[in-house]
Amino acid sequence: MRFSKSLAVCLAAAAMIAAGALMSLNGGNDMTRTVRLVAMDCVCTVTASSKADISQYTALVRELDKQLSAYDEASDISRINSSSEPVSVSRSTERLIKRAVSLNELYPHTDCTAGRLIDLWSVTGDDPHVPKENEISAALETIGSGNIVFTADGIALENGALLNFGCCAKGFALDEIKKLLDESGEQYAVITFGSSSLVYGQKPDKTAFVTDIQNPNDPAEAALSFESGQCFISTSGGYERFFTAQGKQYSHIFDLETGYPAETDLTSVTVISAGDGMLTDFLSTEIYIGGTETLGGYLDSEEFQVIALDENNNIYCSESLRDSIEIKNTDFHFA
Repeated sequence: MRFSKSLAVCLAAAAMIAAGALMSLNGGNDMTRTVRLVAMDCVCTVTASSKADISQYTALVRELDKQLSAYDEASDISRINSSSEPVSVSRSTERLIKRAVSLNELYPHTDCTAGRLIDLWSVTGDDPHVPKENEISAALETIGSGNIVFTADGIALENGALLNFGCCAKGFALDEIKKLLDESGEQYAVITFGSSSLVYGQKPDKTAFVTDIQNPNDPAEAALSFESGQCFISTSGGYERFFTAQGKQYSHIFDLETGYPAETDLTSVTVISAGDGMLTDFLSTEIYIGGTETLGGYLDSEEFQVIALDENNNIYCSESLRDSIEIKNTDFHFA
């Protein structure tokens, strides 16, 4: 049994990915400035006009990271997880939890109460392993947004549930940052957590934003790129965070019906939305788990757009995106 990557290698890779994306987005323009910091288990990169006060955006990222981590004992989420009584939390944490519950009602395969199952497998932790069947069954019994109780005194959990917002915290953070960008009157910014990004305003050179989607077979290169205006972008796939046991690869994205890492014929799912970062983060996971069998219904949405890659290197996309896509690797082709 082994890790797919050490934390240091993961962070270094995230930094390179973020830098590469920003190079294509910024075009090397000297009118911008970039700051990088470690937050939400990855490298967060904040780029804005050279005249912008970037410190206010990095401060917000750090604040949200402290509130929403499932592994920082002082965070709102950890305090809820470790308490048998209702816990008073920040307004932003309460907004996150309530929105996650409402999204779970629409999209049941992604659930923020899957913390006990996530901890059991420890795919990205210190002891990744395949649990026993009875352990998996017990963890599954604790999952369900109905186990979150909202009271006048705060938020509590029932039935042994544990919160983990790996499925949507980055998207939520981007929503909060966009509010601050709007209030500050910024004209241009790019904020990326690697798998989730916000491209904001207009580039200094007035050209479209260009975003690469990684090749799941070789994440160091791009499978394709697409052009967009201001939007939120989130990608899910099992190719970066996983461990291998007895020759089988187990990813960090779980099928909540089986309790095992999702087995899907999709290798990558990217969701783009003009106005909802948390939705893109949540949905990229939901669609990835469902595979091509459920993909068709999402491609026709007017609320968001989708680009998905499958194990045969087929590209599926919303029709409104097709003309903006440039295939970078000839192994890939439109389905």
